[in-house]
Amino acid sequence: MSDEATIKRKYADLGLFQGQQLLVLDLEKCTRCDECVKACADSHDGVTRLVREGQRFGHFLVPISCRSCHDPQCLNGCPVDSIHRGEKSLEIRIEDHCIGCGLCANNCPFGSIHMVERNDTGGREIEPDSPESRMIAQVKKQAKNCDLCEGSWTGPKCVHACPHDAAHREKGEDVLAMVIKRIPVKK
Repeated sequence: MSDEATIKRKYADLGLFQGQQLLVLDLEKCTRCDECVKACADSHDGVTRLVREGQRFGHFLVPISCRSCHDPQCLNGCPVDSIHRGEKSLEIRIEDHCIGCGLCANNCPFGSIHMVERNDTGGREIEPDSPESRMIAQVKKQAKNCDLCEGSWTGPKCVHACPHDAAHREKGEDVLAMVIKRIPVKK
């Protein structure tokens, strides 16, 4: 099997073809400073939406972060319809009325949805005996996922914060092309 065929097989095996907005870290530039992770946490109330570990493909690391899949399995079966694709973009949105069942996290084949302790009310006043206060008391966890920093003028903070130009959001097929392009020419 040729080098290109081997790369294409790995591309398929890793599910990278699903990615419309893959976070990729160029390992030839990345210094493991974690500025991408810190920027993500800073822009999401201290809860990062990415883990700087994951699959390696060529000279890239594909960290655990939402890929904005062509066919997002995480959207299937939410009992309260709290997860959906954004109206005008590719991000997967998880609404505050998530009940923490974990179905979306289990459905995601790439591990990018994290079940985290439910934060309080986001600074809003909640009446002690209201239905919302009872829900918050009962729902201990909530699903969290990359939202591509929707609404940010800089785009995804993980990419913008990288001081080494190592972090990029790419389509899966573009990552494949970049890896194939680096195959050494045999003479």
